[in-house]
Amino acid sequence: MKDKNLQNPRYVRVNAGIATHTSAMHTELHQRLYALVSEPDKVKLHLTEELLKSWRALIDQELDLNHAQRASEVTAQLQQLDEERDGLLTQLFSAIRSNAHSPIKALREPGEKLLPLVGSYKGIQSEQLEAESAHVDGLLMDLAKLPTQTAALGLTVIIDALKTNSTQFGELSKQRVVSQSKRTVSSMKQVRPMTDEAFYEVRSNIEAAYIFATDDADRKLIAALVKAINLLIESYSTNRKSSKAQLGIAKQIELENNHKLIDPLLPKLAASAGYGSDDLSFTGRTTTANKETRYEVLASSTGKKQWARLVGGELMLVKTRTIGKGNGSAKVKPKKNEKPTDENTAPKEEPKSKGEGQGSATVTPKS
Repeated sequence: MKDKNLQNPRYVRVNAGIATHTSAMHTELHQRLYALVSEPDKVKLHLTEELLKSWRALIDQELDLNHAQRASEVTAQLQQLDEERDGLLTQLFSAIRSNAHSPIKALREPGEKLLPLVGSYKGIQSEQLEAESAHVDGLLMDLAKLPTQTAALGLTVIIDALKTNSTQFGELSKQRVVSQSKRTVSSMKQVRPMTDEAFYEVRSNIEAAYIFATDDADRKLIAALVKAINLLIESYSTNRKSSKAQLGIAKQIELENNHKLIDPLLPKLAASAGYGSDDLSFTGRTTTANKETRYEVLASSTGKKQWARLVGGELMLVKTRTIGKGNGSAKVKPKKNEKPTDENTAPKEEPKSKGEGQGSATVTPKS
């Protein structure tokens, strides 16, 4: 007499639980399920070639959309590099203008030599990304022709940072162009339910094939397949449940990496901001503004917390805007033929002559 425990069960069932994963894990799970299901004889599983091809096509669309999401991350990185580039250009142009009007001859002469470049490339920070990249390459070529003057003004660090930025920007731009392929699918939100629905149809056919199987060997084959499918789905479910713990570990690693990045830069930042060498410390807090990471630093002598950002491999304090009622100030651009003056030096007043159109305007601050 046969042991009942060794007999095949009356039915088999594939467990649910494939719809609650991240996009990448969802796609990967379907790929592995497809590999399991497509290996045995399709006829014994009551599966058609058309059904399997339809499922495979939807999995491929998910793969394509995952690549599209990575491309959007590249776009965000490009935006961050562009903001860093704009800051470097502004700093470079300001240094040249300032030194061109310096009373110190050793600074004024190289500044005057470099000043025409500022005029030629004025306003490139507001250009489209591709146009700005081309102009930055041209600017770097022109600056390379005047190494003595740039060295005299201490512009080497800024120029090197601009070169590094330009190289990184070019590489990411190339990646984005390569990844931008013609896509017929619209979004992962639309495709995922379709992929799941295709799997549910495959699952139902496999469960029905077991019931209608006339051969004991076929039942054992289908039962083994269903067991493998359930174990695979369960393993992915376990990984998802442990994601919170993994996230905590990831945050700790990120904090340690931020300290390694920021701590060595703090003494130089402290010196430039007028603090003692050990006065500034990184609090561990970060934020994102204009797609740029900022780091909170604490001045132990005053207890003041400020945000800092990375520019060309160095930390710079972020200037905070102060909003006042009636005590505002406005920067007045010099006239076409006037020389720019130092920010800390009041411009010389010229005597007004009668009848000339030198008017005045009262500025009413915003309430």
